[in-house]
Amino acid sequence: MTDSRCYVLAVQLNDPAHFLAVFGAAVVEVAHADLTRGVEEFCGRLLSRYRRCGEVASPEFGRWYCLFAEKASLMRTDMEEQRPVLREIGAVMMHELLIGCFGQATGSRQGFNLVIAETDAVDPESIESAVNQALSEETGASLMRADVSEDYLRQLVNGGGLLSYFQPIVELQNGTTVGYEALTRGPVDSAVHLADGLFGAARYHRLTDVLELACLRRAIEWLKAIPEPLWISVNLGPALLISPEFGQFVRDPKIAPLLPRVVFELTEHVPVASVAGLHDAVSGLLPSGLRLSLDDTGCGFFDLTTVETMRPEIVKLCITVVSRIGCSAEVDSGMQRTIHAVKRLGALILGEGVENVHQAEVLKRSGAAYAQGHYFGRPKPAIELFPL
Repeated sequence: MTDSRCYVLAVQLNDPAHFLAVFGAAVVEVAHADLTRGVEEFCGRLLSRYRRCGEVASPEFGRWYCLFAEKASLMRTDMEEQRPVLREIGAVMMHELLIGCFGQATGSRQGFNLVIAETDAVDPESIESAVNQALSEETGASLMRADVSEDYLRQLVNGGGLLSYFQPIVELQNGTTVGYEALTRGPVDSAVHLADGLFGAARYHRLTDVLELACLRRAIEWLKAIPEPLWISVNLGPALLISPEFGQFVRDPKIAPLLPRVVFELTEHVPVASVAGLHDAVSGLLPSGLRLSLDDTGCGFFDLTTVETMRPEIVKLCITVVSRIGCSAEVDSGMQRTIHAVKRLGALILGEGVENVHQAEVLKRSGAAYAQGHYFGRPKPAIELFPL
């Protein structure tokens, strides 16, 4: 299954002349070459699930672009779903590149825009037109929350300011609740109440692993109030999964007895450069029997190769896949093939983002074991679900 559309990832400095005025032409010339190599490197990682259509081009200092297209795959990506993910991760990488070349003062996310545009043709004029249109539509909203201070974020993490929410996970065959996905939010009416703001601030201050570990601790504490045999699914990224801090956490005598009721949901905050290396690290560093699931499979960096290598207990079909149920016979048959392929690898399917009975019934008939979404219940504060 292929997609004939072509896309361009473009990075544009907001004020290239400023760099020339401050650093001079000689420094900028060297930095331009370094930045081009850096953009090429992160595009290689960022677009690993796509078909690259050439190397990174830079017609002038201050602008870089890279053409890419869909690969033939059973599990297709969805650009509307992936655009914000790719932009956010790319923005983090570009932020670090600018700091490396020019120093901390010039690494601000507000100093550049990163966009992904669809282009009908690959000639320079068409590419420039698509990029210019995308840049003109860019609102300037930060993909990372620079307006949230590091001190404030650390106070939330260390001072108990994080709020746990839970959304039910049901078994499709009988409709009963078997577990909950744990979600974390910041204080109500704050800039970090929703997950985008909270984790965007953590990425900006390079505290993602610190925040994720705090979220894990907070969620797992609620197991004492959640009746058995209900289990919880908690999110973490690849970097935290293989970190010494996580290894110490799961070996904690207070935590270890609760682990049979915990599914660790591996999310894709960054592209996994080597899934085999991640599997080897998990196998070598973590206790045996740790329950894993893969998040957003079919829409992001995780695909059937990841499933085959990692052998998770649960594979989650992303919201975009579920939302397309009923759109066409091709969509439904493609989803069914994916479910059957995953089941052959020994994993259970969980469909997320279920909004109606039709989606639930199609997932059930297709062989999915679990589902979650507003049709079954919205996320609610833990204190409301499980009063202490």
